Amino acid sequence: MGLKDELLSFLDTETYSLNFENPSNRLTAKIIAEMFCVKRNTVSHYLNQLVNEEKVIKVNTRPVYFISQSIFEQQFFPLPYYTFNSFQEILEYSKEIKGKGDIFERLIGSKGSLKKAIEQIKSSIYYPSNGLPIILCGPTGVGKSYTAELMYHYSIEKQVIPDDAPFISFNCAQYANNPELMSSNLFGYVKGAFTGADKTKEGMLKAADGGILFLDEVHRLNAEGQEKLFTFLDQGTYRRMGESEGQHKANVRIIFATNMDLEGNFLQTFLRRIPVRVVIPGLDERGDKEKEQFIYLFLIQEARKLGKPIKITNKALNTLSKYYYIGNIGDLKNTIKYISASSFAKKPNTQEVYITLRDLPDQVIKYALEYKGNKYEKDGVVTIHPHTTLEQLYETNTTQLQYIKQSYEKIIELFKYSQIGNRNLDQTTFNQNIINEIHMLFDKLIFNHSKERAGMLLELTTVSVQEIIQHLESDYNVKFTGNSIYVIAYFFYFKENKEIIWSEKQNNIINKLDQYVKTFFKTEFQLVQRFLHLLEKELDVTTFKMDEIFLTFYVKSLEIEQTNQQIKSIILAHGYATASSIANVANRLLRKNVFEAFDMPIDISVEDIVAKVLNYIEHHDVSKGLVILVDMGSLKDIYSQFKKHMNAPVAIINNVSTQMALFLGNMLEEGVYLEEIIERLRAENETEYSIIYPQTEKEKIIIASCLTGMGTAYQIQKLLESSIPENLNIKVIAYDYNRLKESGVSETIFQIYDVLAIVGTADPRLEGVHYLSLEDIISGQGEEMMCEIFQQVADEEYLKEINDSLIRHFSLERVIDSITILDSEKILIQAENFINLLEIRLNKRISNDKKVALYVHISCLVERLIRQIPIETYPYMDEFIQCQKETINHIQESFSVIEDIYNVKINIAEVGYIFDYLRAESSYNTDF
Repeated sequence: MGLKDELLSFLDTETYSLNFENPSNRLTAKIIAEMFCVKRNTVSHYLNQLVNEEKVIKVNTRPVYFISQSIFEQQFFPLPYYTFNSFQEILEYSKEIKGKGDIFERLIGSKGSLKKAIEQIKSSIYYPSNGLPIILCGPTGVGKSYTAELMYHYSIEKQVIPDDAPFISFNCAQYANNPELMSSNLFGYVKGAFTGADKTKEGMLKAADGGILFLDEVHRLNAEGQEKLFTFLDQGTYRRMGESEGQHKANVRIIFATNMDLEGNFLQTFLRRIPVRVVIPGLDERGDKEKEQFIYLFLIQEARKLGKPIKITNKALNTLSKYYYIGNIGDLKNTIKYISASSFAKKPNTQEVYITLRDLPDQVIKYALEYKGNKYEKDGVVTIHPHTTLEQLYETNTTQLQYIKQSYEKIIELFKYSQIGNRNLDQTTFNQNIINEIHMLFDKLIFNHSKERAGMLLELTTVSVQEIIQHLESDYNVKFTGNSIYVIAYFFYFKENKEIIWSEKQNNIINKLDQYVKTFFKTEFQLVQRFLHLLEKELDVTTFKMDEIFLTFYVKSLEIEQTNQQIKSIILAHGYATASSIANVANRLLRKNVFEAFDMPIDISVEDIVAKVLNYIEHHDVSKGLVILVDMGSLKDIYSQFKKHMNAPVAIINNVSTQMALFLGNMLEEGVYLEEIIERLRAENETEYSIIYPQTEKEKIIIASCLTGMGTAYQIQKLLESSIPENLNIKVIAYDYNRLKESGVSETIFQIYDVLAIVGTADPRLEGVHYLSLEDIISGQGEEMMCEIFQQVADEEYLKEINDSLIRHFSLERVIDSITILDSEKILIQAENFINLLEIRLNKRISNDKKVALYVHISCLVERLIRQIPIETYPYMDEFIQCQKETINHIQESFSVIEDIYNVKINIAEVGYIFDYLRAESSYNTDF
């Protein structure tokens, strides 16, 4: 170990006992030099190198202190920089970050490009028991290792893992050419496991017990290494290299990372064990805004390291932001380090570091020459001080948001000094002052910005605002002025989703101002609320109380004119999109938004329907009347629930159709009176019908079914599809067992298709329909039935091919491997143990065909229990519990061997389905 490594190790130890109020002098270069018997300038040289390598934090007090970055962040909290002017500054930062939410919320892009990734990460961390395995995907330099460290700090911060939990990082690339060495490092080894193994040594899994193991470049693991890992993921146990018996347990959360394609570089069985896959986008995929923030962040870091301000021209900034960085964030960071160091070296004795276009690397300048979009770039210089924060710097470069904030502050001040509550100021004058301020803001936003530079987002915002205003004009019988669409669109384009933080005093004034507009501008406030509700759904924007107040004053200033009122109409229908489909077609053909649709679940209550209608009435002007089109008789009775809320006539019409909606829409446009509308609809609404019989031959199919649900049925379907030759044109469809059992051959599928047979785990006993059990296919007993099923569509050669394919695809291990994610060999052994114990307890022999069926059923059952999605219902469960107590007890006791191994618990419903298999008829003469 060299001197530099020894110094870092020493700082690690000392940082554990760091006291902010009274830091130890053992963290200063002078004392460290004395302890190591080395010259002070040598120690200072190495310590500053470690600062540049971002392994040590430097506190520029007198004397200067050096502390270990990794131990500090483990003991206290993450820091954005590596150089501070005092311990007080570090403490101030800790207070600042506590008010900004959790670690992930402070990341650049937390509400943008990384929003989904952060949601996935938090889901994996909070998942019960031990979290979910997660893999971070993305090209080199996007911050996968940094994200893994943040996950560790977040887990400690949220007390998901203890404060002293370990974080072990292991780069698989270091051992890519030596798989054995990689395994020995991961799992450990015993004495004598290989040449040179003179003592037993624990591996990374043991070291990470109780914490997090981060495996970077995991694609470098060979197939054997992946298999060993997914065994650990399944069972939480492992063996050290050289061990042939016994198991070791470790409670470890594993984070994987790779920059390679998942499907082409990993075993499918390995990938199935990693349910959370997070994609961290490359720098250019994160958008110009986030790229600029990274540039500012790295410039702030360099200003802190150099201890002096950095001035950079806007042309240099724009050029840096347009350049494509092959190594993503890491590449950008190194580029800015180089530029800062180079500019500092040219004039080291000046008070500031000055960066211009000339100081950029040649390849960046060359790219700038090729880039053709620079004609709108600003001149000027941005100054970055060592104490500058990213928020301060970025806010000074978002002038439009500042304009909005300044206007809001002006409105708050106007209200504060107007003393409206005491009536000391004329209300009209106060309102006009506010409106004048609003129009001044809109002038700044629109005339100080080039529309050509806004791009697609402004265009999308404008279109959405236009659609919503048209909708409001129809609903409220009002007419907005022409330019209001563009004014509101510009406002939301610049406001984005940013929240302006107010002081407690300002919040109190805002609450009073909110009450003021609700009292004096009731109609305008209702319009704005409806507008914001629709806009939030359309554009995924977030608005705040001050935005609501601001827009209410603006709408008041428009003096919106009333238009001719019209009877309103809504469509209520059961189904996912029944009402929406009818309304959409009718509105398009009428060329106007006449109908609003409400799609209802089948089991919706009358109270819920009434709530939806009342909500519509609250937000729409129905003073001329309301026509409700419904699909079924049950909805006709809803009027009694809300008639007391109506001050206008309501007509409810049954059996809605597209034809009826069109006919009604035309009458509403013509202004026909409600009573006449009803009479015309009664005369027009006649039912026409005709019966058309199919002329073509039905398509031949085989139904795949399972007693316990559709999941296994789909897997049986896949196995059958791979076993039947394509040119026979026989389709395989997975279908619900209970529906087949209840409806028989009257079920819809028998009317549409020619059903050759049902293949599954239980016979629904349908007259005239062949049944081939899964256990007969697996055991080979089903050959005769198979020939009977296929003989009408296949000759002998095809029959042999089908039989061979079924034998090949339906081996017991192959079936279980296909329908579950479990280790087939292990689950079969446990299922066999269960069956043997059950036979002993029942004192009865279970037939072979039932055993095969139970092997498949138990495998699926265990997977459901592991995934925590057991079957919760069983027919006549109370009667079953009362009459079969002894059998239930035998099944539960026999199943306990599986419960112990997989750490699961069987419920009564699942016991019931095992009982069904036992009592089902058998093709063999046995006790069961």
